[in-house]
Amino acid sequence: MNKLSKTFCPAKWDEIMVNLNADYVYSCCKSTPIKIIDKNSINTALDIQKNNLLNGIQDTSCNYCWSIENSSNHRSLRQEYLIKFDNKKYNDYKNNNVAPKLIEINIGNECNFQCTYCNPKFSSQWESDVKKQSYKIFSDKDFYEVYNNNNSKATDLSIEWLLTQKNIDILKILGGEPLQNKNFFKVVNSVKAKHLGFSTNLSCKKTIIDKVLALSKNYESMIITISLDSTDKVAEFTRYGMNFKHLLDNVDYLITNAPKNVKIKFASLMTSITIQDFGNTVTLIDHYYQKDKKKIDWLINYTIDPKIFTFATLHDKYKDDILKIINKIKDRKYIQGLDTLEGAIKESKFNKTLYGQMKNFLEEFSTRKNIDIPVIIE
Repeated sequence: MNKLSKTFCPAKWDEIMVNLNADYVYSCCKSTPIKIIDKNSINTALDIQKNNLLNGIQDTSCNYCWSIENSSNHRSLRQEYLIKFDNKKYNDYKNNNVAPKLIEINIGNECNFQCTYCNPKFSSQWESDVKKQSYKIFSDKDFYEVYNNNNSKATDLSIEWLLTQKNIDILKILGGEPLQNKNFFKVVNSVKAKHLGFSTNLSCKKTIIDKVLALSKNYESMIITISLDSTDKVAEFTRYGMNFKHLLDNVDYLITNAPKNVKIKFASLMTSITIQDFGNTVTLIDHYYQKDKKKIDWLINYTIDPKIFTFATLHDKYKDDILKIINKIKDRKYIQGLDTLEGAIKESKFNKTLYGQMKNFLEEFSTRKNIDIPVIIE
């Protein structure tokens, strides 16, 4: 049996995420993006990172996993990936003779939401807001900066690059909000793949849902990932632009009308704000799981940027109740990410300075949007 490097991670080869709006590429959802010169450099952009992982070096692009592995007893995403890895194929990875199984393309930042933990690279609403007046943020000033881009040109280049990729297994599409972007159907109608996945806030009209579901006949499977981090007023504040009742109506419609080859995945990004509503979110998503256990999954992640919304700004007094909820639902097989969430909460240390910056940001955001902060800020 081949002996794997102690830092090896198949995701560096198996997954590639490309954002030609911001000229960067990365592997796996938690890896740090790197700048690229043009579309011709996409395929070789990750070579140095791959080489490091093959030689026992903890490449800094993978710090999300290293931080978990170096400081907790919980498995990282890398370690989860390795459980399913076939060691017999290791030589193919060492020789860089592996084509990506999953290709993820960002089609632009056009979006009708302005989520508090998002930024101008992924939301046109954020871009417009910051261009009018920047927020008084310190630790995360760079995070909220505007990046000038050309979404239409970038999408054309993305399609051009995708057409050079042979036998695409899984094609995933990100935004912005893909279903608010006219380029979504342009991409899916241009590029062939066995499986299609995309993330959405599902704030669209039902006619768009029907149009999406009609696409499912072109794929072996389709995974629709719905962003849902919290409920009611917390959701409408943190994902500003949301009508929570409209979302629930659309989720019911989607579950009822989705063909058998369509899987629905809820994805939650836990911040120091959304985690305070965790119990209600568990109840809601479990309700949908009970409606159709074959269709529903739930993936939970937690934020590492912006710093003001990490668990460093979560007061210790909330932690015990949250950990009790996590422990109560650990046996629910449709939920992924509970172990890493638990580890992150247990090991987080309250940072008074960051908390003060978060408070100032929320107060400014609340004033600009004329919406009440739904949690207690001390």
